[in-house]
Amino acid sequence: MKPRHLFPVLFLLPGLFLIISALRPFRPAALDGVTASPTPTYDPLVEPPLPPDPTELDLGRNLYWHWCMTCHGDSGQGLTEEFRGIWEPDHQNCWARGCHAGRPGDLGFPVPTVVPALVVDDHLARFASVDDLDGYLHATHPPQSPGVLKAEEYHAIAVYVLALNDRSPDAIPPSPTPAPRPATDSDAPPFPAWPLILAAIITFTTLVALITIRSSHPRE
Repeated sequence: MKPRHLFPVLFLLPGLFLIISALRPFRPAALDGVTASPTPTYDPLVEPPLPPDPTELDLGRNLYWHWCMTCHGDSGQGLTEEFRGIWEPDHQNCWARGCHAGRPGDLGFPVPTVVPALVVDDHLARFASVDDLDGYLHATHPPQSPGVLKAEEYHAIAVYVLALNDRSPDAIPPSPTPAPRPATDSDAPPFPAWPLILAAIITFTTLVALITIRSSHPRE
């Protein structure tokens, strides 16, 4: 092959490289060789630790575990059968004799048959602010001794419960969660256009160079 016949090939190689690069999934070089650390196993029965300088949210999480989780679930799901299943077998039936109802002298307070979930679709929209929820909890909870906690403790629990519902303490009640919609092609990430544009420019330049080379070197 004559040297001038190699020019088109040399021009086409960069364009081919750009097209292949655009089709390959992107992976940052900084992640190469990095192994993700294992996620600690979640145990709802383990008390959430308090850091040395806890925030109000940290305090609310810890207080919720002590005062609210038993009835309302570790994630605000309510007293579901699945949640009761994580307890010891002799503690799973909250309405049995010797637990929270039945014989005289039981120390446990009566537990309602149905305990509602705290994390709901409308994100507790009936409470316009953390103070509204704080006041409600102070007047009604815990059911066996309403008002037994300190004012700052009720406020911290209210902050945490709103956080479970994806609400910040100062946020207004959000609208109910919309129904999920099926994924469409518009949800896919856009295909990068710049590699194709560069490839088109290089290909065009290659064709011009090829025509120029052949015009300057007529066939013998």
